[in-house]
Amino acid sequence: MPIHVLILVCALQTQPSACTPETAIDVTQGPRVANELMCGKMGQALLAGTALAPREGVEYVKISCVRDQANSAGSREPRDPGAPG
Repeated sequence: MPIHVLILVCALQTQPSACTPETAIDVTQGPRVANELMCGKMGQALLAGTALAPREGVEYVKISCVRDQANSAGSREPRDPGAPG
C-alpha cells in the first residue's frame, strides 16, 4: 500500500503530536513510497535536498508518513450482491 511522504513545518509551540497537515505552517508533499522505512529515508533526503529550513526558535520540521486512503481496506466500495463473480 503506497505511503505519501509529507514534510511539515510547524510552530515551535505546537506539540509534535498535534503537528498535522491541517495545523502546519507549510506542507511539502514528497513522493509515494512502499513502506515506512523508505518514507523516513526519502523524507530526510527530500529535506536535505531543498532550501526548506525552519526559522530557529520559531519553527521545527516533521516528516510525516501518510497511507494512501484510496487503497485502504476501509474505503472499498460495497460489493453488489447481484453482480457476477
